[in-house]
Amino acid sequence: MKNIILSIVLGVMCMSCCSNKYAAANLSGDWKIDKVLDIQVNASEEETPYISFQTEESRFYGTTGCNSFFGEFNTSDNKNEISLTNVGSTKKLCEDMTVEDAIFSAFIKVASVNYDNEKMQLKDESGNVLMELSSIKK
Repeated sequence: MKNIILSIVLGVMCMSCCSNKYAAANLSGDWKIDKVLDIQVNASEEETPYISFQTEESRFYGTTGCNSFFGEFNTSDNKNEISLTNVGSTKKLCEDMTVEDAIFSAFIKVASVNYDNEKMQLKDESGNVLMELSSIKK
C-alpha cells in the first residue's frame, strides 16, 4: 500500500515538474503579435509588434511597434497557466496608440496560453483570446 501511495506522489510530482518545463519550452523564442483584443495588427516589418520569451530567466521583452516593453512571466504546474508581471516600457509618443494600448491592456489579463504548431494564443481567465501570435523564424 505504501508503494502505491509513493508511486502516485512521485508521479504527480514528475507531472507537475514536466508541465512547467513544457510551458517554458513552448514559450521560448520570438512571437509576432498578429491580433490583440480583436484588433488585427497590420504593420510594416520594421514596426511589427512582437514578444520574446527568455525562459531561462522567466523574462520577456518586445515592442508594440513604437515602444519597447519588458517584464517577467510565471508558469504554474498546470501547463497552460501563465501570468505576466512587472511590466515596464519606454514612453515615446507614438502616432497611433491603438495597438499599443491594447497590448498593455491584454498583458494585465493574461491567465493561460495555448499552442498549435507555430501559433500561440494568450487567453484570459474565462478562456477568451486576448492575443494571437505566430512564431518568428530566424
